[in-house]
Amino acid sequence: MKSNLRILHLEDSPSDCDLVQQLLVRDGLKCDIIRRDSRDAFVQDLQKKDFDLIFADCSMPDFDGLRALELAREHAPEIPFIFVSGTIGEEFAIESLRNGATDYVLKNRLSRLVPAVRRAIAESAERAKNQEMEIRLRQAQRLEAVGTLAGGVAHDFNNILTIIKGHTALLLMEAHRPDRVGEIASTINHAAQRGSDLVSQLLAFARKSDSTFTSTNVNQHIRQITTMLREAMLRNITFELQLDDGLPEIHADPGQLDRVLINLATNARDAMPNGGTITISTSRMKGEKVPLLSAEGTREYLCLRVSDTGVGMDEATRQHIFEPFFTTKPKGQGTGLGMPVVYGLMQSHNGLIDVQSELGKGTSVSLFLPIPAGPAPCAVAAPLDAPRVVKGSETVLIVDDETDVSYFIEVILKMHGYAVVTASSAEEALDKLRAGGDKIDIVFSDVGLPKLDGFGLCTEARKIRPGIKTMLTSGYIDGGLKTRMAETGIDGFIAKPYDMSELLSNLRAILDKR
Repeated sequence: MKSNLRILHLEDSPSDCDLVQQLLVRDGLKCDIIRRDSRDAFVQDLQKKDFDLIFADCSMPDFDGLRALELAREHAPEIPFIFVSGTIGEEFAIESLRNGATDYVLKNRLSRLVPAVRRAIAESAERAKNQEMEIRLRQAQRLEAVGTLAGGVAHDFNNILTIIKGHTALLLMEAHRPDRVGEIASTINHAAQRGSDLVSQLLAFARKSDSTFTSTNVNQHIRQITTMLREAMLRNITFELQLDDGLPEIHADPGQLDRVLINLATNARDAMPNGGTITISTSRMKGEKVPLLSAEGTREYLCLRVSDTGVGMDEATRQHIFEPFFTTKPKGQGTGLGMPVVYGLMQSHNGLIDVQSELGKGTSVSLFLPIPAGPAPCAVAAPLDAPRVVKGSETVLIVDDETDVSYFIEVILKMHGYAVVTASSAEEALDKLRAGGDKIDIVFSDVGLPKLDGFGLCTEARKIRPGIKTMLTSGYIDGGLKTRMAETGIDGFIAKPYDMSELLSNLRAILDKR
């Protein structure tokens, strides 16, 4: 117990307050008591939260004890609250304890006060200790999750890098055989695509991927993706659709919805090695019927359920399915990112997810997507197709602090007729614009430059040369990227890693745009 207790005492009688303090001191409890007799002064002290205990009389001239308790729970819920009053009825006592009071003591039985204080302080200390241990446990769990994530990423990327490094060595050895060069280059490109896909899944899991939300007919989307899945699945896998035709459109990202359905269907297929049925159903559901505590009772949800007749999971496995890189599949047959990605994409849609499974009886994954109160937003018009002609004669300023990146872009652009100027920082790029800016037609810059980033560079570039075209690239896309592009007036963006044909088409489209 603390050597000196600080007590906030709501009491209109100074003599009663003095009596309480004398009683505590006589029993060996050193204390400083701050007496207050008005609501405003009481609330001001509560907001400081530098008290160990709160005492309160039940009846004040113009302030009610239960209201005092309500304010204490609102502003300082962790501080024990004891009623010390001469007028506590049985009903009031029960209601006060139900509303969060720690204890109550009658003024004509103050012998109970010291034991009540000692018990309240001990319980408060125990709660604080438990909270600290919970915080440490959560920190340990987060560190464990980060360790699992890092280990999984390292494992997959090391495999990819081994393929790339090994085939690069083969490329050097087989440089004299054109047929082998093409074959090896194709393998390297495939490994690079695996790395790109892994990054995309990680960003989706972390809810950092770019999203394009539009008014989406989920049933229509399911029918389209199921047609593709039927072709891709084994012949012993059958699909059954049970779609409610009366569903409204929702606000969703069609691409992310595709990824969710593909991941769930793939998991269902893998759970049925000897074949079976994947059932995809949709329905409209009231919030109070959604089997999740976080669901809003007054809101409506579109329930999208994917069920299989596979091997199912036990409860221990089900508890881990959203952990990144956790998988029950044989080595090399799964990354363990399927369900974490589904979870991340559902979070980006403000949705909910529920998984029910039993060994030998299959698995059912239910997704609950909120139905908008009003009409869903209109779809965004699709961009015009990029022009087929990708060659040019303009001058491109490439800005990237990775010289190996800017080098291969320079080579590719020169091969397609462009003149190229390179810079490794925003400052160097601006100097080159000042020296010969009239010859530069477009700035192509990485977003993540040291000191001044790509957005800042483009802003400064237009001050030097008004009307100059700008195009940015980055390997990391956050939710504010589109907003910043609109605010800064950037002409185009391409995400890393990109194909050369994609870069050339985008570059040509921006240069041709009036």
